[in-house]
Amino acid sequence: MLEVSNIETGYGDVQVLYGVSLSVKPGEVLCLLGRNGAGKTTLLKSIMGLLPLKSGSISFNGKALHTEPAHLIAKHGIAYVPQGRRLFSELTVAQNIEIGLMVQGRGHQTRERVLELFPRLRERMKQRAETLSGGEQQMLAMARALSTEPRVLLLDEPTEGLQPSMVALIDEVTLKMKNEGVAIVLVEHQLDTVLTIADRVAFIENGRNPETVTTSDLALTPNKVMQYLGVS
Repeated sequence: MLEVSNIETGYGDVQVLYGVSLSVKPGEVLCLLGRNGAGKTTLLKSIMGLLPLKSGSISFNGKALHTEPAHLIAKHGIAYVPQGRRLFSELTVAQNIEIGLMVQGRGHQTRERVLELFPRLRERMKQRAETLSGGEQQMLAMARALSTEPRVLLLDEPTEGLQPSMVALIDEVTLKMKNEGVAIVLVEHQLDTVLTIADRVAFIENGRNPETVTTSDLALTPNKVMQYLGVS
């Protein structure tokens, strides 16, 4: 289980998170919902060790992560698909996937499994990442992360700006990972997606986590979405 306990962090002198706590277990999707700037991306970066904590702790299966350097977090089975994808744009599709494989020393079998999830990438293996469409770049970002065979997957708005067919594919792959026992923390604003694939929703407001609810409870209390996101 991934556990975030009472963490506080930010950027320099600017504090963003104030005592945030949450947990996600294998085979569960926890969605983070909140307005822009609420601290959702900061929370994911903190889990990945990209931001040092001022206080609190982050652990996975009882092993402290917050004391580890960022480059070792992935070796504990944590994978991150950041907003904006952050691909190696001048490298090919094959090379981007290879970088993911190298994290845990995976090989041909893992690469083939990932390409089965995203068959269009098989046709683009020699293309540079920068030449792909936006949807194809998102597929590649997901494929690179899944090439590490993660036990925890952090997804920061993976369907943002994508056409419906691409959204459906990303949702399908996310559900498949969930069904295979991967713990998933998802930042997503598409409420249909949230209600379809998430088990619980943690609201993030002004750097705090005032409430976590099940998606079934959320469906019965839509006013919470208006309260925390300002939309119905």
